[in-house]
Amino acid sequence: MKKLITTTLLMFGITFYHAQNFILKYKERADQVSLDKITHHLKAFEKLGIKTTGSPENDNALQWIRQQYLSYGYTEDQIAEDPFSIGRKKSNNLIITKKGTAHPDQYVIICGHFDSINGPGVNDNGSGTSIILEAARILKDVPTGYSIKFIHFSGEEQGLYGSRHYVNEVAYTGKQRNIDIKMVLNLDQVGGKKGMFNDTVFCDEDQDGSSKNNEASTKATQELMKCTALYSPLKAAIDPAEHSDYISFEKKGEVITGFFEYIRSDLPHTKDDTFANTDVRYVYNIGKAALGALQHFAGASDK
Repeated sequence: MKKLITTTLLMFGITFYHAQNFILKYKERADQVSLDKITHHLKAFEKLGIKTTGSPENDNALQWIRQQYLSYGYTEDQIAEDPFSIGRKKSNNLIITKKGTAHPDQYVIICGHFDSINGPGVNDNGSGTSIILEAARILKDVPTGYSIKFIHFSGEEQGLYGSRHYVNEVAYTGKQRNIDIKMVLNLDQVGGKKGMFNDTVFCDEDQDGSSKNNEASTKATQELMKCTALYSPLKAAIDPAEHSDYISFEKKGEVITGFFEYIRSDLPHTKDDTFANTDVRYVYNIGKAALGALQHFAGASDK
């Protein structure tokens, strides 16, 4: 039944392709996503080991991600850590902020987790991590109307601990909203199943919040599908949003969407979630889609 519904919605998304204006500059930047850099990031991520929250490997991964941003030219003032605990284990989320020009106090969040269990987690979620890094590199000096927060969460595998802490302790204080969030774009497990023809990506839609929440997420997800068609070679299908860091935002009523692999690998959370079992070109193509979508959502310059 789900497969039938997915196919119908896929065709629905394609009809919207013709309604959205193609922006050449967005395509040019999407094409700057580097297969070599994606490959390098995934291999480096694998070498960092099993990144269980609170472990030395987890902290080493965070420091490695931080160093990538510094190498792109982001300053220490733009980089913040959000510490949290799971029992006696301590970890940190990493948040990098790029200020917008027209709406500097309203934020588009692109996020994904970097922790793993039982294996190095190259697919889940070195794939999302590498794409977020590429987006940050390419957009470093590109003016965007809205501010962007590039967020790398820890503690996802144990139960969304990192994102829940960030949402409840930083973005909100109780019911008070401290950060004006325009929308959240989450990337989780987008490495594909090696050896398969990975030509489609799921765009995740909120189907479990309030009617108002769902309506806004549906619109954002349709736009994500359109951007996927405009700026990458991939097809897009709709999947319900669940079991990833955007849910922490959804519970506060924020607008969410995201990417997830279409043909689901059974290797995440095992020792075999490695570079050798990841479809690097699929990650690269989703990176193009993500770069196009992030420019759209953040109102990037078309010059």
